[in-house]
Amino acid sequence: RTRSPWGTMATTYAVAPRAVSLTTRARSGRDGRSSRATEIARARRGRPPAENVRAATIPSSLPIAPSSRPRSTTVAAVATDSSAASSPEDSSFEPKPWWEEKYTWRIGGPNDIPCVHLKDVYRGETPLEPQPSPFCTRSSCPVDLGGGAPRTPVNLNRVFVSELDRVLLKSMAFGSPDSLSAECDATCDDDGEPVCDVCAFEPEFCIRAGPRAEIYFDPPTVHAAIVNCGGLCPGINDVIRSVVTTLEVGYGVQKISGIRFGFGGFWKDGVENLPLSRKSTSALQQQGGSIIGCGRGGGDVPKIVDSIESQGINMVFVIGGNGTHAGANAVSKECAKRGLKVSVVGIPKTIDNDILHIDKTFGFDTAVEEAQKAIQAAAVEAKSALNGVGVVKLMGRQSGFIALHASLANGNVDVCLIPELPFAMEGPTGVVAHVKRLLDNQGHAIIVLAEGAGQEYVQGAGGVDAGGNPKLGDIGPWFCKRLKQEMSADVKYIDPTYMVRGCAANAHDSIYCAILGQNAVHGAMAGYTGISIGMVNTHAVFLPIERLIEKERLVDPDGRMWQRLLTSTGQPDFY
Repeated sequence: RTRSPWGTMATTYAVAPRAVSLTTRARSGRDGRSSRATEIARARRGRPPAENVRAATIPSSLPIAPSSRPRSTTVAAVATDSSAASSPEDSSFEPKPWWEEKYTWRIGGPNDIPCVHLKDVYRGETPLEPQPSPFCTRSSCPVDLGGGAPRTPVNLNRVFVSELDRVLLKSMAFGSPDSLSAECDATCDDDGEPVCDVCAFEPEFCIRAGPRAEIYFDPPTVHAAIVNCGGLCPGINDVIRSVVTTLEVGYGVQKISGIRFGFGGFWKDGVENLPLSRKSTSALQQQGGSIIGCGRGGGDVPKIVDSIESQGINMVFVIGGNGTHAGANAVSKECAKRGLKVSVVGIPKTIDNDILHIDKTFGFDTAVEEAQKAIQAAAVEAKSALNGVGVVKLMGRQSGFIALHASLANGNVDVCLIPELPFAMEGPTGVVAHVKRLLDNQGHAIIVLAEGAGQEYVQGAGGVDAGGNPKLGDIGPWFCKRLKQEMSADVKYIDPTYMVRGCAANAHDSIYCAILGQNAVHGAMAGYTGISIGMVNTHAVFLPIERLIEKERLVDPDGRMWQRLLTSTGQPDFY
């Protein structure tokens, strides 16, 4: 037993070289040694593991990081088999093959997804010191028994989450690259023989969201701002109400400003802030739209940060999608560059559900539900006409999640076209020929288009809009016109875009918005900046904005959900 780098006792014993690589992804040829995936392949093929043996040091107790930086603890995968405790000096000690040992993951270090904290960037004169959090719930607040000293319930301390709590980013470990939707790196054996039946798994841990026992802001001095950018989406008002209620009731913040009409509301002349309070946002969740408006563009970062400084704002909650989050990240970095004590927290909002890593965005469920009305209307029209064709265009610039889920939920849709899958209009395997077959066989056809589908057939305006989104051509009218040219059909076209965007959130989305808004406040109070809130594997987490905006989340054409849709519609591959 020796002293480990963490300051804890560790047990040293002889193991196969790959046995200590439990925390890293196996990649072939990186250092001339066989990978962990290769060892698994050897075992499966009945071949012995690599012959070389070396000493490995495995921590025998949980490493504790310095109290000043609890979120930087170290990750280790630790063998838990009882044989690990045996002494190497014991002649009877025979370590098991590593693939027969059990192991557990320890939290922190290189496998953590790091989030920026104000302690890393703040350069003000006043020291940044943590203070006890005033946040409480009804069951955890001090109880005044009347006339006597307040009594604190036993469960008071169960309100807060530990800074060491983590959530696994990806919960699926694939056993083969051939598995459905597998995300695997191909490796090679020592002998150069390809290994095709093994996938390595590299865990990544997100910081669990929730209230902290210590916060880095004095609530009476906080001036919080909420800004909503981009287009409308069901649930925006729910998020605003949740943020305001948590700030005011949960922490005692008294000054909350709504920045009107997007980022430009920070600095444009004639645009005044809207004071927000629990009273002014009461019953707000029953309304569609946004009480503080919305807007694209206006992302002049220096002017925004100048306004933040001049107004004494020290918390900014940014509601928006990929482009808005990119702007929020830029604002956070500019505040950090100036050494300001300003926490910038994003709340993912895109009706298209195209934000990476998180389970889904708010408003998506409502959009799918609202789209049912349009699809049902198209179905009624199509079935009531001779050779009737009902065409519905739904939102989805680069991802077809709404079209996919709405079509699957409806069950009457015959064809669903999304941006991720190019389709041929002509030829025996094209859309036109398939629609003709549908009319011959059942007398009608119901088609759902995502707005970004088939852009190769329409001429868009080119370039991008003020929010950075590509300007699309209108596929709906073109598609209907093309069908009418090719066949004798009664085509009815429905575009419910603004009906879907402007409605109030359904019950599920409303609850989801409450969770996101509350945890956004907890993240800001805990001193994090440049982060966003989301549900990962059903748990609320803090994620650095940069991870969310790496690319758009897209429908997987090889995934189970798209295969379910193909089973429902019966449509072929249009090539």
